[in-house]
Amino acid sequence: MKCNRLGPEPTLIMSADPSKKIECNRLGFYLSQAAKQRFLRLMSLVRTGEIEAADKAVKAALRVTPKDHNILQLGAHIAEQTKDIPRAISLYRRALLAHPAWMEVTFNLARLLGTSPKAKEREEATGLLEGAARHHPERPEIWEALARFAQKNGQLTQAITYWRKALSLRPNNPQGKGQYLFACRQLCIWDEETEPTSSFPPNITALLFDDPDLQKESAERFIAQNLGHLPALPAPPPYAHARKRIGYLSSDFHAHATAWLIAELFTLHDRTHFEVFAYSYGVDDGSKIRARLRREADHFIELNALTPQECATRIREDEIDILVDLKGHTTGGRLDILAYRPAPLQLHWLGFPATTGAPFIDAFVGDAITIPEGKEKHFTEEVWRLPNTYQINDRQKEIAAPKNKKACGLPEDKLVLASFNQSYKITPEVFDIWCNLLSEESGSILWLYASNDEACENLKAHAQESGIDPTRLFFAPPLPLDEHLARYEHVDLALDTFPIGGHTTTSDALWAGTPVVTMAGKSFISRVAASLLSAAELPQLVTKGLEEYKALCLDLMRNKDKRKALENHLGKKNTSLPLFDTPRFVRDWEGLLLAQKTIRCK
Repeated sequence: MKCNRLGPEPTLIMSADPSKKIECNRLGFYLSQAAKQRFLRLMSLVRTGEIEAADKAVKAALRVTPKDHNILQLGAHIAEQTKDIPRAISLYRRALLAHPAWMEVTFNLARLLGTSPKAKEREEATGLLEGAARHHPERPEIWEALARFAQKNGQLTQAITYWRKALSLRPNNPQGKGQYLFACRQLCIWDEETEPTSSFPPNITALLFDDPDLQKESAERFIAQNLGHLPALPAPPPYAHARKRIGYLSSDFHAHATAWLIAELFTLHDRTHFEVFAYSYGVDDGSKIRARLRREADHFIELNALTPQECATRIREDEIDILVDLKGHTTGGRLDILAYRPAPLQLHWLGFPATTGAPFIDAFVGDAITIPEGKEKHFTEEVWRLPNTYQINDRQKEIAAPKNKKACGLPEDKLVLASFNQSYKITPEVFDIWCNLLSEESGSILWLYASNDEACENLKAHAQESGIDPTRLFFAPPLPLDEHLARYEHVDLALDTFPIGGHTTTSDALWAGTPVVTMAGKSFISRVAASLLSAAELPQLVTKGLEEYKALCLDLMRNKDKRKALENHLGKKNTSLPLFDTPRFVRDWEGLLLAQKTIRCK
């Protein structure tokens, strides 16, 4: 039988998006002429986007040659596109049985298993990659995949080990370097330095550098490299709805900070002017907050099982006038859906605190403090400003009955400084100031959020290096939100981080009646707490540099009457403050939306 050698190495690299080019010229197998022709016909169907026909052809081909690893792999790829993940996993397994050394199939199978809700399948994914690493320790992509899995599963120390190995093999990998630095920040490992660069992913750039120019460059590069090829849907005819159809797009309609912030929005929307659609592509965690959002939206649509293009098509079919993205470049964001331009007006609000860099996002919603006048140049979008603050809050957020200090693990007679921000937000410069505050006032302690055990131990070590007894550091474990908020009863002063300050963390403290001292930087992400304090009518708690920050903290630590006055101003659950006047916020939000007389399409 005549055979054809198609290439030197068994690789078949295919995009999960049918519009991307599929490379198939390096299959690395001897095929019969008939098998070759059959495979090329299948590839032609995939290339032209005829996925349904390709799927039928694959099934027919597998009835003839059930162990053809090329067709098995192609069938798995098609199953991924149609969101039939169990079938994709089954076909990848069969392809790997037929050709155990096929690295790309190993990666694809591990990738799918690694996102499984089943711990056993996630462990299998790691095992596949560990086996690949033993056989091919010289391949950086294996170590990178192991690092990503470990990081996603919270195994941060292991992730750092894998990233170091991967970067030793491929040092010029800004995506990997950025994730490595983020893992270090999560563990409060501060001996890794890097020069300012826009080559990291946008979320990492925003985390590391208080530089809006770099943030913009990073976002624009990411969009151009990853989403620039996606074609917009044909422009729709002008809609003439009696009520504006507004769609909110997110993966966070569950027990998540964004859901808690917007919880009352759907309820308060004026139904004479708006019809509310919630588009969810995240998990259903069965939480009360998810049930509340589902109940209060006019339409709650699950998109999780759809491809990006199918999501966009569904939104287009709903004739959405205004689509509001709540994720941006944050973890789990799906800007690829918006790249298809499903709505004539597309906004970003609340989720990502920097420009998206996306030409298909028309406007970015902030306020006069997060985006001061003259700073519009740092955004590719048109800047829209809400009065008071860009952040909405929920007046129904409950605070549990507080436990006593002893039950919280705190000493009875100490002044309590606290920062309940995630560990990755803590920088050595700010932590040094916190240690200085403890040194200046011997009767004080520092209460931090226990993001992970390794970070807690590293922070104790950093404190000891600064001459502070580590027993003066206390750590608050995760609790349900109402119980977490009750802990603020024992906090005398909340300390913000920099350059990433508290967002929901800051409004939580203020809702619970605890004053927060912050420092405003140059970028949106470092000015959020300043915006929230302004809306809480406490602009005097916003400082402009490290020394001013330290001086104000010391002054308040030493002056109980000043702290008491701030607490009295805030009260608890004080809905008279603009920050917590949710009906007023929703009126302002709707006014901003209705003021857009012209629907622009870039």
